[in-house]
Amino acid sequence: MNSNKKDDASYLQTVGRALTILEMFRQQNTLSLPSIAKELGVGKTIAYRLVHTLTEEGFLTQDPFTKQYSLGEQALVLGFCAVHRLDVKRIAHDFLWKFHERTKISTYLTIPCGNQSLCVDRVVSDSTGRLSSVFVGGVYPLFRGASNRVLLAFASSQFQSNYLNSLELAEEEKAQLKEDLKDARARGYDITHNRLTEGLFAVGFPIYNSANQLVAGLSVGGVDDSERPDVVENISSRGVNWLLRSIIKWAQTITVEYLIDLLQMQI
Repeated sequence: MNSNKKDDASYLQTVGRALTILEMFRQQNTLSLPSIAKELGVGKTIAYRLVHTLTEEGFLTQDPFTKQYSLGEQALVLGFCAVHRLDVKRIAHDFLWKFHERTKISTYLTIPCGNQSLCVDRVVSDSTGRLSSVFVGGVYPLFRGASNRVLLAFASSQFQSNYLNSLELAEEEKAQLKEDLKDARARGYDITHNRLTEGLFAVGFPIYNSANQLVAGLSVGGVDDSERPDVVENISSRGVNWLLRSIIKWAQTITVEYLIDLLQMQI
């Protein structure tokens, strides 16, 4: 019986350490074995056994060149399954469809996923759908494309600072990114051209919860009008200003609907 208790305690300790390792990736995209061992407070041998098991099961993946570890497909799949139960996705879905039906423009819903962006819903148009590189279940860098960058632009200053410091970008490129994020926050939305997909533009807007915390990004995308001046008419006969006013209204409506839904759940 004492032996069983020891086995149970050892098993629980192993499980706890494995979960702790996964938690580490909330703040970092990649981690080395030594850094994982140091954070756990164990030797490299024990840390290796843990990350090896997690890698074998698909919860971690290792870059063959840098030897750095990052979250694997199984971890992302579990997170995506949980996303399907998110209220914001359920509430936003109908709005994505309604907006698409009125404008014929592709619409996307993204949420923060650690230091990345996860697309949880989209409705694509016939003209841009085949060009878009943003797919439901896809994980993307926060600094590429308005559908993702809006999550960075409206994140807390602490998160934004930590994220920017972790990027391996040239100083000039990083300075431009900081300026773009500042501009996006000032105007209330982000807009990009040819950042994630060549030939497309995107406009992203923040969605907040009852605590005024960023929970998602709502974005629309189309053929880049800087490449084809006539495309504005194809997007909407009422022009880009109408598009911006409409999507701002939809983003605000989703936020309000989300707040009402949360309040009703608490009554």
